Amino acid sequence: MARPTPSLGRLISEGLRHGGDLVGQELELMRRETDGNIRAILGLVARFGTALTLVVAALVMLFVALVKGIAALIRSEILAALIVGAPFAGIALVLMVLGLRRMDRSNLLPRRFERQVEKDAALVTSRVAD
Repeated sequence: MARPTPSLGRLISEGLRHGGDLVGQELELMRRETDGNIRAILGLVARFGTALTLVVAALVMLFVALVKGIAALIRSEILAALIVGAPFAGIALVLMVLGLRRMDRSNLLPRRFERQVEKDAALVTSRVAD
């Protein structure tokens, strides 16, 4: 006995149902992968933050030891602190000036966008002229 052929409407509805199931499964897979990636990234950020905190603490202790060592040599803790701190204050000042220059309003304009618009305009005008 031959199987009856399904109608076109039934084939379309089954295709849509299977397509919907497939999209749902793909979204679930994406959600699981994203959750795993977010957990991994948060773990790395936590490790990096901990390492950064330890490095900063170690540098502070190093600078305190450096100030104490220079103070023992020159017999003035205030002068030793100035000797150790002055280069860092100078570097901070230079970096601040460079940062302010970099954040100048003229440096924040979208240069690549402007160049692309100019190229597009030149291309359109050359095509119109031909």
